[in-house]
Amino acid sequence: MDKIKKLPLFLALLLLFNCDKIPLSDSEIAAGLKSALEVGANYALKTLGKEDGFFLDKTVKILLPNDVANIVTQISNVPGFGILIKEIETQLILTINRAAEASIDGVIPIVIGAITDITIQDARSILFSSNEIAATDYLREKTYEPLCGVCGSVIEGALTKKIVLNTSAQDVWKRFTDCYYTVSSLPLVNLAPIETDLSLYATQKALDGVFLKIGDEEVKIRTDVSARVNDLLRRVFGQLD
Repeated sequence: MDKIKKLPLFLALLLLFNCDKIPLSDSEIAAGLKSALEVGANYALKTLGKEDGFFLDKTVKILLPNDVANIVTQISNVPGFGILIKEIETQLILTINRAAEASIDGVIPIVIGAITDITIQDARSILFSSNEIAATDYLREKTYEPLCGVCGSVIEGALTKKIVLNTSAQDVWKRFTDCYYTVSSLPLVNLAPIETDLSLYATQKALDGVFLKIGDEEVKIRTDVSARVNDLLRRVFGQLD
């Protein structure tokens, strides 16, 4: 008789310790994926928004666009301009990265809003995908272009801020273009045209860094139980254990 009375308690405990394995609806899984993206985005963006968040992280550091880097190489070979162009190159890389870091406070609500508004289709296939950044890739596919447009004005504003020694990225960019036009007017010098839109380039590279870091956090949530910081994440991603 005592064994019979204890049976419901046993079943309740069994249910408690196996709650992660209870089948979830697609809407619950979608909510869990969005929660993972929000958690990942908040952490990633706050990390990138610190000083040197971009500049000292080799995975997201913004380097010169290819056409500009090629022009720098060409000008460095012109007598009398080597030291000047190398100084401009160093300042330009630093100020662009500082602008990206400075823009993050404004970018955070835009990215979080995009995650909140997104409708995740095929949630189950995303959760159980062999691609460990499947949710991040989905977010990128659905929001990258709109985010470029909306975040562009924030980052453009950051490019004009006098962040480094009372100098902005746009100030250094003007020094670069002035040097370019001076050298290109010299006899026997044939420089390729500058095709880069600095604001668009910095926006795209900053967002590339954001999505890379969100993906890193998604991998942690998928593989590390301690990274699942709320009940929804524990329930949804517990299905992968």
